[in-house]
Amino acid sequence: MKKTVKNMDDYSKFITKQLRTIRHFERCLFAVWCADRLLTTLADLLKEILSESDLRILQDVLNELWDTLLDGVIPEKDQLNALEMDFMAIDDGWDALMSEIHPIVSIVQQSVGMCILCCRRNDVGLAQSVAQLVIDCLNYALEKDDPNYSPDTLFDHTQIQHEVEAQLAMIKHLKGEYELAANLRTMFG
Repeated sequence: MKKTVKNMDDYSKFITKQLRTIRHFERCLFAVWCADRLLTTLADLLKEILSESDLRILQDVLNELWDTLLDGVIPEKDQLNALEMDFMAIDDGWDALMSEIHPIVSIVQQSVGMCILCCRRNDVGLAQSVAQLVIDCLNYALEKDDPNYSPDTLFDHTQIQHEVEAQLAMIKHLKGEYELAANLRTMFG
């Protein structure tokens, strides 16, 4: 990826272009892979912030999406409707003050919800949005933890470069011949 991504606009165009080269089914796999990475890497933080039942719902929704996709099919409308109903039961925090809503929780919840939509619609933008939420999450962490943080140098950070390369590696993997096996969940992470 020889420094083709310098800012969020470049990233968005780059990932969208890459995602257009794979089919709807593979974009669904990619979106769920991205959301699963967020849920897995942020599990400890999410346990502190979310209720046990809300965290379980997020995990169950992703697990069910994975199970269906790993069977080689995009979930049917009825299954997606049921998952969406489960997802809607999560406490979204809208009754709390805006300052009390943790941005990471919002990002993770959005990523899972967008996976459902991505399976529902053949829309490159939805898969791209889930991928960008991973970058947004890393951006939030850098902004919070790095005193030298600047949005202008976001894509110079090692974590961001690693994530973009991992996303690109997964897209390239999904372009070729691949097995629908459980290890797909943890590839390139």
